[in-house]
Formats: sequence, C-alpha cells, structure tokens
Amino acid sequence: MEQTQKPDMGEVIKSILQAEERAAQIAEQAAAECKGIIAEAEAKAAAIKAEAEEDVKEKLRQESVSVKAEAARRSALAAQECDGEKKRLAKLAGDNSAEAVKIILEQLDGKYAG
Repeated sequence: MEQTQKPDMGEVIKSILQAEERAAQIAEQAAAECKGIIAEAEAKAAAIKAEAEEDVKEKLRQESVSVKAEAARRSALAAQECDGEKKRLAKLAGDNSAEAVKIILEQLDGKYAG
C-alpha cells in the first residue's frame, strides 16, 4: 500500500489566507463598482427629471400663451358685442325719447288747451 502524502498545514493555512484576502479584494471591487453604477444611475435619473421638468414648463408656457391669446380673442369679441349693444340701445333710447317727448307734448297740449 502506498501512503498518501499529507498536505503541509502551513501551505493550507497560507492558501486559505490568500483566498480570504482575494475574496475581500473582490468584495471591495464589487462595492466600488456598485457605487459607480448607482452614481451613474442617479445622475441619469436627475437628468431625466430635469428634462421632464423643462418639458412641463415649456408645455405650461405654450398653454399660457394659448390661453392668453384665446382670452384676448374672446375679450375683443365681447367688446364688439358690447359696442353693438350700446349702439342698439342708444338708437332705441333715441327712438323712445322722441316718442316720449311727442307723448308728453300731446299730454301737455291736452292739459293746457282747454
């Protein structure tokens, strides 16, 4: 029977320590890479958020311009309608006042004619 050679315990311990050191290095490297990935993702998210906010602000500016233009258009239309109604009422008042003066004169004629 052959005898198997037992491993040198010093070499075994040395290999274990080297493996632990390498595992620690790998863990540190992975943590650093994760931090970098997280920082990159946060930067991208911030850029997307800023772009989205700018898009919303631009849409609000456009909507504001549109609403102001519509308000100005409606205001001008209302002013035209108001002017038309004023003219109509002035004509009606003029017509009625002439009629009213005529009626008053007729009443005065009848009152003082006799």
